[in-house]
Amino acid sequence: MKIGLVQFRPELFQVKENVERGINLMKNEDADLFIFPELAFTGYTFNTKSEVEWVAEDIKGYSIRTFMDFAVSKKNNIVFGFVEKDGDKYYNSSILIKDNGDYKIYRKTHLFYEEKLFFEKGNTGFWVEDVRGIKVGLAICFDWFFPESFRTLALKGAQVIAHSANLVMPYCQEANKIRSLENRVFIATSNRWGEEVNLLNTNTFTGMSQITNPKGEVIIRLPQKGDKVKVVEINPDEALNKNINKYNNIFEDRVKKFYI
Repeated sequence: MKIGLVQFRPELFQVKENVERGINLMKNEDADLFIFPELAFTGYTFNTKSEVEWVAEDIKGYSIRTFMDFAVSKKNNIVFGFVEKDGDKYYNSSILIKDNGDYKIYRKTHLFYEEKLFFEKGNTGFWVEDVRGIKVGLAICFDWFFPESFRTLALKGAQVIAHSANLVMPYCQEANKIRSLENRVFIATSNRWGEEVNLLNTNTFTGMSQITNPKGEVIIRLPQKGDKVKVVEINPDEALNKNINKYNNIFEDRVKKFYI
């Protein structure tokens, strides 16, 4: 599988311009699966609920329609984060758009900091979807902090975890080495970079998007700054082997009766 890891900095609230930039970044690249950051085309630094409402969309929204058309015409699979509107509720969500126009949405399970002021806690649960014969699961940013997130995806059969992020803490890139190792999965973390200012509210994002493999190794890490696309070919079958040695299997050795 060729994974197109996209590191991207949107301009706050400029959805159409950001979508166009995102398309231009990847249109000349060849990948089976492109992964963009969390809230990829809206920005992240909200001060009011009305700002969230302004950029929210459902399945008929601009970014989803545009990328769905692109995915079908170019035969690509794409993951990106967006502000999802569902009735009078708003979710920090990611969507997997497949090359045949099918899609599936994941709503962020673990909300971080002021996200709790604007978004509902995700209610989709973690799921795994077939992408060209490879099992792919989605997670969003702060989900990484909870070991149960990636463990659940691995137990559901994920070989690749598409992890869209707007990371502001400095820990995830190193921690995901262990998340990959303890679950023997590939984790592709697409992060945004740079500083975003909305009046007196400021966030600084860490960049360094990366892919870690089932051995806990970083096989690609992008710089701290800059819009970048890097296509990396992996062998997803490596994630099917859950044996550490001939006596230890990370799933078969679990002793669930002693876990809380």
